[in-house]
Amino acid sequence: MLVQQIKVHTDQTGDPLTLKVSANVEKIATVTPEVVHFVGDPGKTLETTVHILPSDRYAFSLKDQVIPAMKNVEAVLRLSNTREKAWDLVVTNTRKITGRYYEVITLVTDSAAQPELKIRVFGNLNVGDGSPAQTTGP
Repeated sequence: MLVQQIKVHTDQTGDPLTLKVSANVEKIATVTPEVVHFVGDPGKTLETTVHILPSDRYAFSLKDQVIPAMKNVEAVLRLSNTREKAWDLVVTNTRKITGRYYEVITLVTDSAAQPELKIRVFGNLNVGDGSPAQTTGP
């Protein structure tokens, strides 16, 4: 349930009106992890798989698509082995220097309800920071 309050200002004198708007929000898909975080040494392989499972009510397909090259990551989309109408997005860090970055992978669906799925990718690469490489969501 999504609940928001809206203040409405009118040309009438007095305090603004406060309206409360609520609605049920349904997921069109389960995306695991929802956000990709790469933390570690840029010299090591950092890779994770994002699993995309459409809900039964809002079934959609991810059309065969080439994901455009991005500055810091590479992504490959393939049908999942676990279920026919599910996909795995393999995301790999391609950055070889230290620093932070943010990328968005956009997948095109055939759904009128949600024509695009966006997967956010954050990277924080430090040489020899002593921490183990992390390639999962928060």
